[in-house]
Amino acid sequence: MAEKHPLDLHSLTFTGQLSGRCKIPGDKSISHRSVILGSLAEGETRISGFLRSEDCLATLNIMRQLGVNIVEDGDDLVVTGVGLHGLQPPAGHLDCGNAGTAMRLLSGLLAAQRFSSTLVGDESLSGRPMGRVITPLTQMGAQIKSDEHTAPLEFSPSIQMKAIDYHSPIASAQVKSAVLLAGLYADGVTTVTEPNKSRDHTETMLKGFGCNLQVDGLKVSVHGQPHLRGQAIKVPADVSSAAFFMVLGLCHPDADLLLENVNINPTRDGVIKILQAMGGRLSLENPRTEAGEAVADVRIQSSQLRGIDIPEALIPSAIDEFPVLFIAAALANGTTRLTGAEELRHKESDRITVMIKGLQLLGVDCKELPDGAEITGGPLHSGMVDGHGDHRCAMSFLLAGALRPEVDTVVRGCHNIDTSFPEFFTLVEQLGMRHQQPVPVVTIDGPSGVGKGTTSALLAARLGWHLLDSGAIYRSLALKVMNDDLDPANEAQLAEAAKALRLSFQADGQHARILLDGQQVNDQLRSEACGDMASQVAPIAAVRQALLQRQKAFQQPPGLVADGRDMGTVVFKSAPLKVFLTANAEERAKRRHKQLKEKGVDVKIRDLLRDIEARDHRDSTRKVAPLVPAMDAHVIDTSDLSIEEVLAQIMNLVGQHVKV
Repeated sequence: MAEKHPLDLHSLTFTGQLSGRCKIPGDKSISHRSVILGSLAEGETRISGFLRSEDCLATLNIMRQLGVNIVEDGDDLVVTGVGLHGLQPPAGHLDCGNAGTAMRLLSGLLAAQRFSSTLVGDESLSGRPMGRVITPLTQMGAQIKSDEHTAPLEFSPSIQMKAIDYHSPIASAQVKSAVLLAGLYADGVTTVTEPNKSRDHTETMLKGFGCNLQVDGLKVSVHGQPHLRGQAIKVPADVSSAAFFMVLGLCHPDADLLLENVNINPTRDGVIKILQAMGGRLSLENPRTEAGEAVADVRIQSSQLRGIDIPEALIPSAIDEFPVLFIAAALANGTTRLTGAEELRHKESDRITVMIKGLQLLGVDCKELPDGAEITGGPLHSGMVDGHGDHRCAMSFLLAGALRPEVDTVVRGCHNIDTSFPEFFTLVEQLGMRHQQPVPVVTIDGPSGVGKGTTSALLAARLGWHLLDSGAIYRSLALKVMNDDLDPANEAQLAEAAKALRLSFQADGQHARILLDGQQVNDQLRSEACGDMASQVAPIAAVRQALLQRQKAFQQPPGLVADGRDMGTVVFKSAPLKVFLTANAEERAKRRHKQLKEKGVDVKIRDLLRDIEARDHRDSTRKVAPLVPAMDAHVIDTSDLSIEEVLAQIMNLVGQHVKV
């Protein structure tokens, strides 16, 4: 998985109707190829609609490092090609960033050069499999050094590439393109045969540059040593980026949206066919051909999707769109089943695992399959999900949250969205969504006697964050009722008092000072009268709802430490860090006995133990907000730990998940 970017928290919320026309950025796959092949052509290649994402800019910068002159002319790029044999040795390593397409395609190009070079990438890309391109390129005579078939990839100078007839074990446009690019430098005909047809942008573009290339079903053949000629390339809108807005419009309750100039290449239109099969009202308007690519305007209208068994034949042409298709399945009626898509485990992340774990955290009934998933649509719950630095997973979860504004969904791991879709947040805001970066929350839940109050106070002080002692909320309202002589039977009056409760907490050493209406009330809250009144007002539904919202209002910059029994499971489900403290009953009884003894109260440990065990059973089995760890909570057993040791563990977790 990609490295953590702790404060990278985002959420989207819809604010109204979804309508109008939308311009999606240029196709990433075509943008990569246009710069690479334009560099190998003779003369100028003018590219309009080039996607200025981090991935595509990495390819552009690498071609510049290889001696190609590429300049901007307004919104266009002008590439002055150097010819097939005109590339120059780079001065240093060639950094692909997070771009898997760049690394695999450029491997085919660099393997054939008469100079040494090295391709590197970020942490995520360096873990992705490159053996699938190393194997055929080595058969062609390339010398590539790589540890465990992952980046960095070191290329030795090529003496002569040889043409091969390669039967790829997988349908992969990146593998096919790498072999075809290397085949340009070989004498004779290089052929690639796939088990299923993958996207064919390389073939289409090579023909446009004047290459002698034949396509026969699943077999593609290229004649080596061609003279490529510069051309004008108009990059259509990326269907992979458009897919997010297709699902958005279909699942939105009031949508009529037109996506302009979308690439509907038959090797890329699987997402359209799948959504139509699910009952999506999705139609193609003004179909046409531009620069050899099929394009159309795509109209999307609100629909009630239904679950389907996704045909395996459509998987290669929809392989990049499955993260958002998982969201469509989660919002559809019935069950959607996907098999034959093991390739999803080898993308920027293991997309099957990342998506299924995230959906499960949001309450979706789904399960992982070895080569796919089974998802039954239903209501989403609040929660914090992790995109693990995979831009497509992160954007998919963000849209799921936007489509269900009644729940609170926060997404971490969004830092690579710019690699493929830098305009994403701008576009969604133009369509009426509110983009926020939520205030981080650390929830610390657990039973009594585990040290959560002390730990929370110390943690809030250490971080300089706000503190919420949720256990004092109901007693504070009860004290307010008594102080202001309110009628405990008047539900409306109590609810208003709960909403307006002027309550704050201040970390004070190992304890929290509780301030009600500006006055410290710690001792008053412990009185028997206050406890009795709290037991009267707590069962009232209107009071509970008002106090739930009052607790949420404590989420203020720069952050909040929330101490309680259901902070991570009910109140702050989308908290980026949830901690559940526990300890064995015997140790908790000892701690409680010590506290009471210091106060002069004489009680036997065995009686305390019996009370603790009975309360634990009641709390963990009650129907409403049972005392259990959240699904994504970090459980810490404090039985044999000091407060400082517990705090150190939590601070370590904070460093990983919440605070830099």
